[in-house]
Amino acid sequence: MTMLSPSPGDLLMTRSDGLGGQLIREGASLEDEPNQCNHVAVVHHTDANSTVWCIEGRPGGVGWRDATDYIRSPWTVSNSLQPKSMNQRTDITTGTVAMIGTPYDWEAITKDAGDVFGLKHVWELKWTDGQVPGHVVCSSLAAYLYMKAGLACPPGDREVSPADWLNLLIPNHWLVTS
Repeated sequence: MTMLSPSPGDLLMTRSDGLGGQLIREGASLEDEPNQCNHVAVVHHTDANSTVWCIEGRPGGVGWRDATDYIRSPWTVSNSLQPKSMNQRTDITTGTVAMIGTPYDWEAITKDAGDVFGLKHVWELKWTDGQVPGHVVCSSLAAYLYMKAGLACPPGDREVSPADWLNLLIPNHWLVTS
């Protein structure tokens, strides 16, 4: 098995074993979307002990995570092949640090669940132009940072899902698998 070797600013898309992750994947499946991943993390740096560190949106808020388990998982893919300049990578990693502590976007998760059950367009979630999001989920954090860095990302502001990332990356041949 080949190990992923992500660089700062790359994304790791993986799956978790918990009920929340399972529900995200099942929701994607019901919408006929890619459903192998339910979580997105942004690679920040590799430390002196060769540990890859990422920053991710999660129910406790945006924070640091040792990415060892993600990189070792057979389910994890990365967008390492998506072209990024050094300036864009710096913008992304600087942006992730600035977002640490940002609360989880429970409203967006609730809307995603409603969409699966036919409640699409009951309400629309948008970020205010020019302002930093006050709440994020893992995939919208990555989309916000990529948009700010001038990189291709899925549309949808707060409504970006892991499946949306895969729908962008797969046809562009930007994915690396383990």
